[in-house]
Amino acid sequence: MRRLLATTLLALAGCAGGAIEVHDLNGEPHAPLQPTGDAVHVILFTSHECPIANGYAPTIASLHEAWQSEPRVRLFLVHVDPDLTAEQAREHASDYSLPGTILRDPTHQLATACGVSITPEAVVRTAKGQLYRGRIDDQWRKLGSRAPAASQHDLKDAVRLTLAGDVVPLPHPKAVGCLLPEPGDRP
Repeated sequence: MRRLLATTLLALAGCAGGAIEVHDLNGEPHAPLQPTGDAVHVILFTSHECPIANGYAPTIASLHEAWQSEPRVRLFLVHVDPDLTAEQAREHASDYSLPGTILRDPTHQLATACGVSITPEAVVRTAKGQLYRGRIDDQWRKLGSRAPAASQHDLKDAVRLTLAGDVVPLPHPKAVGCLLPEPGDRP
């Protein structure tokens, strides 16, 4: 029980490395762990090789579209593949119509700071810290078992609650997907 509590507290305190900068596909630095004011950063970890992450592309696009009317929300899509080049990431974004600011995290600085181990896995962060880490929805209840449609929209609800100033209840549902690949040596 004590270990579970410590793990939960670490998950909530996750993304402690607020000074971490990663680069978008144009080489511009971003600090998704440092939202300012009342901004809400949604950080979605993905892999171009994960069929579950790729299968979520329409859901991610739909969420991004819904958040367009809320200027406080910013979506970061973070590729964790160490060998994925910026050009390959652009092609992947085009092939799957992926929205948001697309970042690369080949050394897993962000993923490690946030406690992420699966793609796709979502993090919601404000200036107060990490408020959510878990699945996008319950469409994938376990590996090999995909529902025709989601009945619980965990990430959408977490963002809604965060925008309203409410607490995202624990426990956060675990992400189902692909394990992160081994990190690379350089950014």
